[in-house]
Amino acid sequence: MKLKGWAAVIIVVVGVSVFLMLRATVFCEECNRQETEIEKDATNAVYNLKLTLSETKEFQVAASINVTNDSADSWSELGFYLVPNAMNSEETPLYEDENLLIEISSVSVNGEDAEYKLDNNEFLVELDTNLEPESAVKVVVDYSMVLPQNGMRLSQVDDNFYLAHWYPMLGHYQDGWDIKDYNPTGESYDTDYGDFTVSYDLPKDYLVASSAEDGIIEAASTGTVKGENIKDFYLAIMNPDEWETETVQANDTALRVFTPLSANMLEETSELAVESYLYFEENIGDNPFGELDIIGNDGYMEYPNIIEVAADEGSQESVLVHEIAHQWFYFIVTNDPYNESWLDEGITEFSSSLFLSDLYDDDEYGFWGASTAEQYYPPETYVNLPLDKFDDNTYYSTIYGKVPMVLKAYFDENGGRETALRFLSAYYAEFQFGQVNTEEFKEFFEEYFEEDQSKFLNSWLK
Repeated sequence: MKLKGWAAVIIVVVGVSVFLMLRATVFCEECNRQETEIEKDATNAVYNLKLTLSETKEFQVAASINVTNDSADSWSELGFYLVPNAMNSEETPLYEDENLLIEISSVSVNGEDAEYKLDNNEFLVELDTNLEPESAVKVVVDYSMVLPQNGMRLSQVDDNFYLAHWYPMLGHYQDGWDIKDYNPTGESYDTDYGDFTVSYDLPKDYLVASSAEDGIIEAASTGTVKGENIKDFYLAIMNPDEWETETVQANDTALRVFTPLSANMLEETSELAVESYLYFEENIGDNPFGELDIIGNDGYMEYPNIIEVAADEGSQESVLVHEIAHQWFYFIVTNDPYNESWLDEGITEFSSSLFLSDLYDDDEYGFWGASTAEQYYPPETYVNLPLDKFDDNTYYSTIYGKVPMVLKAYFDENGGRETALRFLSAYYAEFQFGQVNTEEFKEFFEEYFEEDQSKFLNSWLK
């Protein structure tokens, strides 16, 4: 799910917490519960991130990144997303007074000071000597940050800190570095998988949740976590006096649940999380990661191995399952979210609506959120448009409405819900830990159904 502020506006307009009532189900007898090996050689960046929080709530970050040129080109510069630089009202008007302060103190390549360019969230580090294919360099960036109170995504809320997109994220190289300006309508960064070691030093004991496996829930002031083959790395630092927690098991994965003490929703959140996670895993395919963190902070966002969900029980069902589904479609099967957001948000909406339909044995209820979204505003003809071709209204109606409803109409005439679920499971098995684009989706769709599907596909995919 996207942009908390925008979601709130849509909820008011539509009249209900419509912005993603989602669930997923899939049925694939051959693909069911297959064991998935993480392909380590898919990564071209190894991150060593050291983060220190001062008594004055300022973060100091030392980011050391080993970058390998996995392309056939010679690189004269390295392209990163440094999203915190765009999280202010000057670069991103939507932020208004929620300005994040960031100051870079040094940048080096292989121990030597390096020149760099920083514009919006585009961070280009110049190389004195071209980086040839299969060669590597070490980039070190030192900087400080002060998070805005109650900001979006990268934020401080009282004595809690939510760090999304907080470090220099190596872009996805494809015939050059195409680092788009930060766009809060959706995810505007295109990153590849990487390996992470993240150390933290805090002024007191906090609860820490991250994209790595954190283990037993207990407050600490220092620690180091590690994760492999992760698309981007999220970290939450939370005041233990404000949270109710428990760990529940879903097959081989530990679900660590954090809900506000005042909400009295821990049990319900945990039960729904287990039910939905088991359903996705048993019907779509095995999720190879051992831990998923769930934080009830009203963030309404997905990150690798960690999600931000509603802070009240009444809104939870419309958010929780959707964000869990993103662990399959966004994280393990990934795509360029700036140019083709339909491949993660639209597929997740469709999958989640199928789950609701199955859970309640009611297609009308299951697809109510998608149907309402499509009717909210006239959608675009084609869904595979870049973010800057949408406004907030058409993005919502097209990606969260039209995509799932088009797919629903197709499968209603071609085998129904069960066929749709088998297709999603096969799609996941084919593309996990890889980046998919529209053409690859179309080719897979044609091959899966073994007949010409061009009339259907070309009616909504440009």
